[in-house]
Formats: sequence, structure tokens, C-alpha cells
Amino acid sequence: MEHLSLTATLKQRLGPLYGSHTLQTVVGLAGSNFLSTAIGLIGSLIQARFVTPEDLGYFRGFSIATGYAFFFHFGLFGALQRLYPYYIGKGERSRALALAQVCQAWNLSVSILIGGAFMALAVVSLYQGNWRAMLGWLVQMGAIFGFIYGGYLSAIYRSGHDFRTVAKGGALSSITSLFTLPFFIWWPYVALALRSSVGNLVSLVYLHIRRPLRLGWRFTWSEWYGLLKEGGPIFIASYGYTTGWSVVETSLILHFLDTGALGLWSMSFLLSEGSNKLAQAITAVYTPRITEWWGKTESIRECLELMRKPLRWGVPGMLAMAAVIAACLPFVVPLLAPKYTAAVSTMSLMLLLLPLYVLELPFSLLVAMGRVIQQNVVTYVGLLSFALLAVASVFLGYGLNGIVVASLIGRAIRLLGTFGYIAIARREK
Repeated sequence: MEHLSLTATLKQRLGPLYGSHTLQTVVGLAGSNFLSTAIGLIGSLIQARFVTPEDLGYFRGFSIATGYAFFFHFGLFGALQRLYPYYIGKGERSRALALAQVCQAWNLSVSILIGGAFMALAVVSLYQGNWRAMLGWLVQMGAIFGFIYGGYLSAIYRSGHDFRTVAKGGALSSITSLFTLPFFIWWPYVALALRSSVGNLVSLVYLHIRRPLRLGWRFTWSEWYGLLKEGGPIFIASYGYTTGWSVVETSLILHFLDTGALGLWSMSFLLSEGSNKLAQAITAVYTPRITEWWGKTESIRECLELMRKPLRWGVPGMLAMAAVIAACLPFVVPLLAPKYTAAVSTMSLMLLLLPLYVLELPFSLLVAMGRVIQQNVVTYVGLLSFALLAVASVFLGYGLNGIVVASLIGRAIRLLGTFGYIAIARREK
């Protein structure tokens, strides 16, 4: 009887969870992402067999320029990501669509201009006889379209149906990349360039074709300035934590260490990115909902209640996943990717990013509330702490792992600041 009672209690507690549309969306998105992860894992293992850390680090070095060029979108799609669901939540659909049109025009124009500059660098490199640099710049041309115009597309994908389209795009990207794998046998560097670009371009084209908003070309400087005024301060914070953080980390590694160390870091980053699909699914579903819910209620308590479930289940789940993967690495990496055995400890450290991704949800509330100063304070205090600790760790002889640990500490400082500001704002209410 006691067993039956316990079973009934569990069913009663988990019943609403099974019937939750949100859970179904997260599971569907994560399931497709895990398929992409499995395919990506196969590709990464083959890549690790044939591409040396030095070649991978050299190739990765070109992405630093893309990270700096990414700044020129000026945060417009970041503003749209906040304002579009906000105005939808307030019932002002026409205003939301007008902002989307201006954002589309700007981001597409910037993508074409920067992509053209990278194309010119590729032509110069070919003229100089450096075909490796030519491929590096061509990949960055595609990457800038994915970052900037793809960023606009990601801002307008917001419903459960839209998230399934995003998941299909990711699956198509991974499947397409499978066709590049045989080239690793004969031309490892060429295959690396193909694998880094072809799948992402296919996904971008698919998401463009299936985009939920089909808007005409329209641009006004007044609305552009309004988006810039709204998105600029937000962008400074988001750029500092996403692209800017990665650019600083890779720049420090390349400056103080060498291309080999950057290659080891890059492979560790690939493992971290391949493992975080469930965390990405959780944040992708809940971030626009937090913004929309704030637009409807302007209640910190209710928004915190909305994110309570993903934090309660997601953080320990991601921590457990990181622990399991880290325990397997000392046995798997020497067997399947012997060129990267030296990166096992770095890979284990970077897996700690998994729970940190889920813990980012409260920062979305800070964005929705429009607390721009607080966003920038927590971001750049964290980034500055990371940079100072990283330089100190290099001089103390801790090398690559010292830089990675410094990065994790900086991210933790940022999260603590975020939770602190939300607690203060809740007391003020």
C-alpha cells in the first residue's frame, strides 16, 4: 500500500509536467539538438584524428576578426529580441513589426558590407599565394552573415512552432556537415574550412526561407535611432559577455601562449558547445517567455516563478551531465583523439559552462526590466576580473587551464551580481 501511495504521489506531481506544452517544446528542441550533437560528435572525432592543434589554432585565429566586426550590428537585433515579444505581449503588433523591418534592413546591409570586406581579404590572400588564409577569410564571410543576419532571424523565432523550425535548421546543418568528413582523409585543412561553413550556411538559408515574418524592405533613420537607443546599451552588455568574452579569451591565449594552445582550447570549446544542447533548449524557450511575461505583468515575483522550474531541474541536471562526461574523458580522448590528450583537463573545466548557461535565465529578467546600467556593471566587472586573473595566471605559469579557470570565475562573478541586483529590485517593489 505504501508503494502504491508513493507511485500515486509521483504521478500526481509529475502529471502536469508530462502534459506541459513548455516541456514538450524543450524536449522537442533538445531532442533535435541531441541528434545534431551526435552527428557533430562524429565529425569532431574525425576532425581531431586528422587536424593538428596547431592547424586548428591557426584557423581559429581568423575568427577573432569576426568577433570584432560583429560589433557593427550595434545591438539592433538585441533590442528587437527584447522589444518584439514585449510589444506583442502588450498587444501592439504593428509597432513590433515596424521595428522588425528596420532591424532586418540594417542587419542584412551590415552583413553584406562586412562580408564583402572579408571577401576582399580572401582575394588578397590568394594573390599572395596563401590559400590557407584565403579559406580562413572565406569562412569568416559566411560566419558574419550567420552572426548578424542570423541574429535577426533568431530574434523573430519565438513560438513553439518556430523553435521546432530552428531545431530542424540545426539538424540540417549537422547532416550537411557529414558530407565534408571524407575530405579530412586527403585535405584536412580544406575539410576543416568546409565543415566550419557549409552546414551553417545551409541552416541560415533554411531559416531564412522558413522565417516567421516576411517583411518588405523598409528603413527609417528615426526608427533606427530608436532601436539603437534601446539596444545600444543592452548590446554593450550582451556583446561583452558573448562575442566579446570569447574574443578576449582567444586573444589572450593566442598572445600569451601559441596556436597549439588555441587549438586545444578550440577543441575543448567544441566539446562544451556540443554538450550544451539541452541547456540551450531551456534558455531558448524561456528567455522570450520571461520577456513577454514581464511585458504583461511587470512582476519580478511572477517572472521568478516562471523560471523556477528550469532552474530547479536544469542546473543540477547540467552539473550531473558535466560530471559524467568529465569522468569519461581520460579514457575516451587518448583513444579517439590522441592529438588532443593534453586538452583533457581543459575540456573538463569548460564543461562547467553547462550549468552556468541555465543560470543565465535571471539575466534575461534584468534585460526585460530594462536595467541597462546593472547589465553593464555585472558584465564588465566579470570580464575585467577574468582578464586580470587570466594575465596573472599566465605569469604564475598556469598556462591554458589558468586562463579557462579565470574565465569561469569571471562568469561566476557576473552571475552573483545579476542575482544581487534582482534581489535589490524585488525589495524595491
